[in-house]
Amino acid sequence: MLSSSIYTSKYHNSYLNLSIISLSLSSKVLPWTTLSHLARILLPNYTIQPISVPVLLNQPWTANCQVLIFPALKTITGSAGIVAGIPPRLNGAINDFLEGGGNILCLNAAGRITRGLRGRGLGGIGESEDFSFVDRTTGLTISPISLPESSQKKDPSTRRIRGEGGPSGGEPVEGIVEGNMPQFEFESSGGAGLTNKMEILAESMEQDGSHIAALRCQIGSGFVTFWAPNLENLSEEGSSAPTNLSSSSSSSQLILLRYVLSRIGLKPPHPTAGHVSRPLPQLLLSTPDKPGLVEAVVRGLLGSVPGVGSVTFQDTNDTFEFHGYDEGLTILRQMRKQGHIESSDDGHPLKPSNISHIAICPNGIVPSVEDTPLFDLRTYFNFLKEARAREECRRDVSGFGETLIYGQVIGSTQTLFDKNPRFLSSLIPSIPILSLGSHQLSGRGRGANVWISPSGCLQFSLCMPKVPLSPHSPYINTICSSSSFSSLTPSYIPPSKLVFIQYLFALAVVEACSHPLILGPTLGANVRLKWPNDIYVCYGNPSRPERAEKIKIGGILVSTSFAPGGHEASVVIGCGLNVLCRHPLFSLMRVGKPTLSTPYRDPCCPTSMQDELEHLSMEGTLATILARFEKMWEEFLGGGGSFERWMGRYQDKWLHSDQLVRLTTVDPPMMVRICGITPDHGLLRTLPERNQPGRTNQEGFIDLQPDGNSFDLMAGLIKVKGS
Repeated sequence: MLSSSIYTSKYHNSYLNLSIISLSLSSKVLPWTTLSHLARILLPNYTIQPISVPVLLNQPWTANCQVLIFPALKTITGSAGIVAGIPPRLNGAINDFLEGGGNILCLNAAGRITRGLRGRGLGGIGESEDFSFVDRTTGLTISPISLPESSQKKDPSTRRIRGEGGPSGGEPVEGIVEGNMPQFEFESSGGAGLTNKMEILAESMEQDGSHIAALRCQIGSGFVTFWAPNLENLSEEGSSAPTNLSSSSSSSQLILLRYVLSRIGLKPPHPTAGHVSRPLPQLLLSTPDKPGLVEAVVRGLLGSVPGVGSVTFQDTNDTFEFHGYDEGLTILRQMRKQGHIESSDDGHPLKPSNISHIAICPNGIVPSVEDTPLFDLRTYFNFLKEARAREECRRDVSGFGETLIYGQVIGSTQTLFDKNPRFLSSLIPSIPILSLGSHQLSGRGRGANVWISPSGCLQFSLCMPKVPLSPHSPYINTICSSSSFSSLTPSYIPPSKLVFIQYLFALAVVEACSHPLILGPTLGANVRLKWPNDIYVCYGNPSRPERAEKIKIGGILVSTSFAPGGHEASVVIGCGLNVLCRHPLFSLMRVGKPTLSTPYRDPCCPTSMQDELEHLSMEGTLATILARFEKMWEEFLGGGGSFERWMGRYQDKWLHSDQLVRLTTVDPPMMVRICGITPDHGLLRTLPERNQPGRTNQEGFIDLQPDGNSFDLMAGLIKVKGS
């Protein structure tokens, strides 16, 4: 498994999934080359997440940020190019992150290193707005120095940069960069005494001798790194395209940037691994125990199973190219080997293609792990067979997860179904299909949010086509076109009960985490539910969750597409769950180990954790969740969508029992206590507290729904959505 990964997004539903942040403090859009270079080097192990100053000031980004990157500091500069104009509160937040163990990279910047706080602003230390990194213990102060933009653009000179092999050895790295670069400055009386806090990463070889080109400095428990050469090659004013560079210059930039990213602790994929700015071909396959499932799905979509060549299936969001097994694997291997960034003549990446290649795996064929290195499909099917037997799922039906579409790099598991109506409507009602991806380029969360999927995050969408909503549905007794399977349970779910599907699936996820194959009953008790659709880890005594630290590790998204007439609907359940994500992200792998109130200080996961949870795997976790949900779904469907039998189990696992929250949707706001979920429409049921100042005692419940309200229940607040 890759060690860490995230995908680019302007909006995100979970800061826990944030690994690398790219910050621009100027009003301009980030330079094209900055994001392009970072993406080319780091994907798929990491993804760059642009972030704004308001988010830094108001959101809990520090808890999950692995590296805070300043592509270029082009704000107002003070004397001698020192960056100024940064709000002291922001300066303080960034320094808190750094001192607590964070990692910061400043590109195209040098530093002035001095002793003493020098009065620079740290949100309470001094009143200056000069931007500085300060070690409050030693008094070491480092002020970023940036060249004026005019100097960066007009200097035609080139310089040779040399980086040593690093503490673990290796060949030195050399490259040519263009333009001038800022110079590092040291307090004359303190240079020698500060060396134990610093490491020179690279030097510039010039006629008058060598100059520091890259410097890494320790601040508290964290590190800030300055890379002085201009790696952005800013365009002329008003142009969005980068300046013309020779291929050797551009190659040198990538080599040098890869070097400095590696020296600050990141693990970029090997240069020959290929870029993943575009999806890889996917595989349509089924469990070897039921080889007829794939053929049945393909006949429903295409009318027949293609032999030689490919068949095109045009839909609203995607154009699907279905290939035979051998041809599909050939395309997959070629694309993985050659990489996926296509460029136009001017060097810009082309708009990503909307063609989705799907290789058909007939007759129960399962590709080898060499073709699916991030997910062992054969191991998964073995786990699923055992899990379904353990849950006593029906063997005469197509089970959840027995038919799937897998891709190492995909757009979105959810979009495959609910943004392609023709594809969705062509699926056979008695064959649920799982969409699974190891990396998502545009994963989705609730509303306008985007689910950022790091390496080690299990992300999938389960599609149940044409679920009957009334006794008049023609699919209530549908028989699969393959004679190997009998009819589905002859029941239906009234539309008003569809809301309970997300609760049912969330409960299945949480209960599955207590299985010995995942965490076991003791550690699994820490995995809890946040209404309506989030999975959390609760530290402390599970019986007193209000006193425990809570960290989000997953989320659930359910979308419903109603068929004409309203007698049936296709239900797509999307889930993202952090299973094997490593520090600084939080995941199931790290449950049970101590953590601090600021998770970025947590050194987990230690090597001892590998022994404790050596059985934990993506394949086993997915199989256990799906089998648990399948058994619950059978009972849910047979019971006409009633959630009554699970209500107690659900509330035993959630974080809100008897929770007191402030309701701001009324005037004046009032305090209400959470009582449960209404059994008819699944609303959040609350009861007003008595004897509140400025309010008369109100009798009866207040029931709330997430469509019109924002539930920041961890902060004890319910407000109008968007406020």
